[in-house]
Amino acid sequence: MVQREYRIAAVLLVLIIISGVKGTVMSKENSERARQNRHYAALEEEYRERTQVLLEEEGYHNCGINLTWVACEDGSREYTLLLHHRKLSRLTDEEKVALQNILAETEFQEEACSFRYDL
Repeated sequence: MVQREYRIAAVLLVLIIISGVKGTVMSKENSERARQNRHYAALEEEYRERTQVLLEEEGYHNCGINLTWVACEDGSREYTLLLHHRKLSRLTDEEKVALQNILAETEFQEEACSFRYDL
């Protein structure tokens, strides 16, 4: 009977230790992910500001900017920039391509990031 109680106590102790180790590892992963998210958030804010200035210089005052991203399994991010302005709907395909090329110059240079534009 006493041996059984010791076995139960030992199993519980092992489970507590495993739980603590798992929590430490997960906490480290979460802090690394949080650091990475803060890094990208700063880049994204700067990108939005540069894009807004560029669009105003091109004559698109008060242009709505919507930047979304999707994280891939390999850690890369795919960004989509959606712009809202009345003048954009009147652009020809060539003018849209020219605007996309101008916008591409404002992209932040991270290897793990790709951009797509929706005008």
